[in-house]
Amino acid sequence: MAVAQPFYFEGGDAAVILLHTFSGTPTDVRVLGRTLQKANYTVLGPVFSGHGTPDPQQIFLRGNPELWWQDTVAAVQQLEDAGHHRIAVFGESLGGLFAMKALATLDDVVAGGTIDTPLFPVDKTNVAASFLQRSRVAYGKAGTPTDELETKMTYLTANIKAMLQSISDYTVPVKAALDSLTKPVFVAQGEADELLDPTLGRRLADDLKRTAPVTFKSYPDAPHVMTYSPQGRQLATDIIAFLQQHV
Repeated sequence: MAVAQPFYFEGGDAAVILLHTFSGTPTDVRVLGRTLQKANYTVLGPVFSGHGTPDPQQIFLRGNPELWWQDTVAAVQQLEDAGHHRIAVFGESLGGLFAMKALATLDDVVAGGTIDTPLFPVDKTNVAASFLQRSRVAYGKAGTPTDELETKMTYLTANIKAMLQSISDYTVPVKAALDSLTKPVFVAQGEADELLDPTLGRRLADDLKRTAPVTFKSYPDAPHVMTYSPQGRQLATDIIAFLQQHV
């Protein structure tokens, strides 16, 4: 089974980085990336360390929040090296955490946003359950022998809670750094989010409005991975409108 690859879609001088979800791949945001390219943006979709392999264990063995932040910084540097100095960073779920850190700390990142991203303490029980279910399906599709599959699932079950806690812990200082943010932010929230509390987007937007210009959009029928849903087209339209105003 092939390993997921990053994408790089060449467009104009203004550039956008799209960061994928926990246990996802750039495929989650690829259609959005193509739509932004058609609107004359250069778009980069990196792969978070440990993600995009046939074995979900690699997320734990080769990835952690600090490495994913380094992946984000490397993506910004790649665009800077290519001559892009007005960069927006958007992230879906986990990706939104690093998009906001980039917005708060990196000079060439002039705007950005989140899509169904938990930047407040939140119950991640459904996230863990979904991850384990999808991992079992992935192993099954890969033809993993039953004994090996169960060994791998035992490992994932034993480690998923600690991984999600490490992400929550990493979120705390990032959220604190946003208290003085003044750059433009786009916050998207799927109201039919099946994994996380769908009020989180509105709470984040209300918090950020104290210091930053915020565009908040809610999508009544959108699931957690909104970019890969029928609502993705409207999301793309809204993000392009935001970019045209701020980037």
